Amino acid sequence: MVLTVEERKLFFKNWLKLLAFVNDRYNIVHDFNNPDNPVGLNINEINKIKNKLWKNSFIIDKYIKVAKLNDEDLKIVNSWKRFIKGKFLIIKELKKYSIFLDIEKEILYGVNGISNPFSEMLYSFPLMIETVLIPFKEKIIYDSLIARHNIEFGPNYKKSFEEKYIKIKKEKGIKETL
Repeated sequence: MVLTVEERKLFFKNWLKLLAFVNDRYNIVHDFNNPDNPVGLNINEINKIKNKLWKNSFIIDKYIKVAKLNDEDLKIVNSWKRFIKGKFLIIKELKKYSIFLDIEKEILYGVNGISNPFSEMLYSFPLMIETVLIPFKEKIIYDSLIARHNIEFGPNYKKSFEEKYIKIKKEKGIKETL
């Protein structure tokens, strides 16, 4: 449901170094430097940098060329080129992961939280969000930020989402990797 402590450290080590590279390349945020921990970072600044990254994802290749990455880190960062940016409906939380529905493509994703389960951060489901899904060590996670849409769903919508979930799960299954 969430990354282990070691996985979390590995994710943030690579994610923050990549963001620092993007920031240095495009001069987005003054004094971002090279953080090694997400605690205390300004969410708005991170959002500006990550948006630039996903609009220019080719920069991942540029980063890989200059960064001195070990094999594991290289595999992780390189996999992020398979990101999926979009609007998702978080349907429910299971023991293994949370179910994200891409309504347009009718695809279910099993997404792991990074530090906390989604139910602790977002409280109720179904919930419409925007984020970027990325692979991480045979799992799907998100790029550390979620934009929540304040939409209330009535009982008929909730029922239709549950029916859609059951139908898609039966026909296509749940994607657990990207």
